[in-house]
Amino acid sequence: MIITIEGGDQAGKKTQSQLLANALAKKRIKTKIFSFPDYTTPIGKEIGRYLHGKLKYPPQVIHCLLAANRWEKLNEIQNANAKNSVVIMNRYYESNFIYGLVNGMRLDWLENLDKGLPKSNLVIVLDVTQKESFVRKKSKRDRFEKNKNFAHKVSRTYRLLAKRFGWKLVNAAGTKQEIHRAIMKIVSNRLDLK
Repeated sequence: MIITIEGGDQAGKKTQSQLLANALAKKRIKTKIFSFPDYTTPIGKEIGRYLHGKLKYPPQVIHCLLAANRWEKLNEIQNANAKNSVVIMNRYYESNFIYGLVNGMRLDWLENLDKGLPKSNLVIVLDVTQKESFVRKKSKRDRFEKNKNFAHKVSRTYRLLAKRFGWKLVNAAGTKQEIHRAIMKIVSNRLDLK
């Protein structure tokens, strides 16, 4: 099973992915976490340079690179999916839909970039407002994080697609533990955990 934790910048995806993995481990459920973009790969390094203003690309190219970064990890994802009960994605292809739409791409074009990758079985969106995101991180924000209007559109687009695709929305304005409890409630229902 693939559980994807999505959300805008500074929503708490990395923290909540780890808390979820820890909680499932206590229930003797094997997990593996992947984080995207994965900046350790050749394409991931290119994405990092782009996000930090060292390279320029048209929007279509960066969204192709973001998809290619996931394809670089295909074998690892498939192996992890075979060996673990739950694979946790700290962002996955769903974020490319969101950022791509905000960047003016068409959804069908974006979906085709990832056609063939293992699908998410459950998508949990940490719903964070643009205002809260900027309170959590004031400086050293990347190219996508810097623009407040862009961040606002990202939040709104996550909510719209969550409705369309049946993704679960979790209010990410609470404490780490409150957010974790909300996520565990969704995951426990899905995995039928006691």
